[in-house]
Amino acid sequence: MLGKMTDRNGRKKGCVLLTAALLAASLAACGGTPMSYSAGDTKNMAAAAPIEEAAAADEYISNDSGAGMAYEITYEQEAGMVEEPEAEPSQVDGAVTERKLIKTVNIDTETEEFDILVPALQAQVDRLGGYIEQISIYKNGSYRHEGMAEPLRGASMTARVPKESLDSFLDQVGEQSNVVSQSERVEDVTLQYVDLDSHKRVLVSEQERLIELLAQAETVEDLIAIEGRLSEVRYQIESMESQLRTYDNKIDYSTVYLSIEEVKKYTPPQDITVWAKISNGFVNSLEDIGNGICNFFIGLLINIPYLVLWAVIIIMAVLIIRQIRRMMREKRKKSGKVKQSRFKSKAQKLLAGESEEPESEKEEKEENGE
Repeated sequence: MLGKMTDRNGRKKGCVLLTAALLAASLAACGGTPMSYSAGDTKNMAAAAPIEEAAAADEYISNDSGAGMAYEITYEQEAGMVEEPEAEPSQVDGAVTERKLIKTVNIDTETEEFDILVPALQAQVDRLGGYIEQISIYKNGSYRHEGMAEPLRGASMTARVPKESLDSFLDQVGEQSNVVSQSERVEDVTLQYVDLDSHKRVLVSEQERLIELLAQAETVEDLIAIEGRLSEVRYQIESMESQLRTYDNKIDYSTVYLSIEEVKKYTPPQDITVWAKISNGFVNSLEDIGNGICNFFIGLLINIPYLVLWAVIIIMAVLIIRQIRRMMREKRKKSGKVKQSRFKSKAQKLLAGESEEPESEKEEKEENGE
């Protein structure tokens, strides 16, 4: 009997020890998660159990008053939850399979058929599935050139061409005009694109978890904290999607800057020999001199009315100045003659006074009995 009671007590102790061990293990497992609850939130643990995996990296921190929670997730925690691999230049979880390249081409070209080339290039861009982003047409110079009714013209065009049709469009430009210079720049934005896309996908995952937590929130403080973070996440997602769309447009459509000049004759290619350069330079100098003389006479004829007006004004001013000078000279002559006559009269009076002085002295002596 005593032995049976001892066996039962031993079994009870064993069950108690086993239960205590299981409880300690479960508490250790709960303590290893990055989630912490305030004393007032203990009642929410049972409700949060179904989403334990999604909330494993969500952090609840008690506020200063001890009531409510503050929700905060950093990119490092999100990266740990999603467990995404490091961004590679060519692939991130299969989302990026090719390099992201932005191509920009600058072309300076000239044409003898301006009215044909510009519409032809616009039509070519439309056929290739692109579009004209900007175009402006202007006149070069103020004077009409020989053999042309109007001044030479120029055009500045910005064309957006699908990247797979860029070479075809450049060949078309080279065939229809004389390309003077061409440069191409390629910008690799793969790393920026991959990083932006990775952050966006992490934020989308966080948004889904926040929506789940919002549906299970029980206090006003929880609702305010989760909704505040949810608004921030949605704003960041929209901003990143806008940046990605901008990247996609620049990547899918290459940019071609065209500068088109109308000419009377095409610019010849660079000569190799020195004598050829000298002869071409001499001919160009003569042409420049001839054009300069023509432009001078054209400008002279155009400005004849102004020249006549200024000539009349200058002639009138000269005549007036001469008349004033003549009057001043005559006045000086008259004043000089008057002064001269006065001087002569004074001199004569002085001379006459000296000749009479001895006679008066004699009369005075006679009166004095000398």
